[in-house]
Amino acid sequence: MPMATKKTKPTSKGKPKNGKPKNGKARTLSAASVLPVENPSLPTSGHEHQHAASFPIIGIGASAGGLEALEVFLARVPRQAGAAFVIVQHLDPQYKGMLVELLQRVTQLQVIEAGDGTPVQPEHVYVIPPGKDMSLLHGSLHLLPQASARGRVLPIDFFFRSLAQDQGERSIGVILSGMGTDGTLGLRAVKEAAGATFVQSPDSAKFDSMPRSAIDAGLADVVAAVEELPARILSYRDHAPFISSHDEMRVTDAQSAVEKICVLLREYSGNDFTVYKRSTIYRRIERRMASSPDPQL
Repeated sequence: MPMATKKTKPTSKGKPKNGKPKNGKARTLSAASVLPVENPSLPTSGHEHQHAASFPIIGIGASAGGLEALEVFLARVPRQAGAAFVIVQHLDPQYKGMLVELLQRVTQLQVIEAGDGTPVQPEHVYVIPPGKDMSLLHGSLHLLPQASARGRVLPIDFFFRSLAQDQGERSIGVILSGMGTDGTLGLRAVKEAAGATFVQSPDSAKFDSMPRSAIDAGLADVVAAVEELPARILSYRDHAPFISSHDEMRVTDAQSAVEKICVLLREYSGNDFTVYKRSTIYRRIERRMASSPDPQL
């Protein structure tokens, strides 16, 4: 007598099981999304940061001697700057002082203390509250309990990392007077994201530890006296096409010239830049040209 065979129900080839993708896991958004990463990856296209603001968000870190530097800096920022400034200043948690009022006296921009979920707007200056870490996500500021690394509080590094992660190549980090090394690792994140970094010259800083740490680490695109930094930053903004437009089209002749340079470098130095994405190379060249003091570049 032949054995009965069990009938199997035909299945659709490639159909996801239990509603899950066949390859990979379902993606979920967690609270960790607002936290900065230790080593943000280098973006290869301006489109990867779809939430980047249409104007530059400039992070400014300062510590000891920073109030004087901030007053000089903001006094030289024009009313129609077309940018937002986020100040991360080392403040005592018990300090309920007048930093906002003091800075408002020297600038035409609107100065406010940052709140949790505050959307960043141009022509505004945002000041971190005492005892908080601050992160940037999709163009809005988020406040978190202040964390310490081995007893050290590093709010500038914390914010700069999130700035780099959120704004990518459009991020700009500035280090002013201060003691210690806070901000150095944050500037590294900005550089890795193809952003731009500006540092107050140590000889013009009341306390030069923070600026010197960033410079010694090779992380400063521009080093200048604090009264010169606003003009240098806005000049960079005006000459960096990817800040004002994600869809900037490069001139065909310029593309051809860069490709020829890559071929020559490969031939004579052995360094093959042709394997890099063209958009990454163009952005790096544009950033270097924009940060140069030479007006002809």
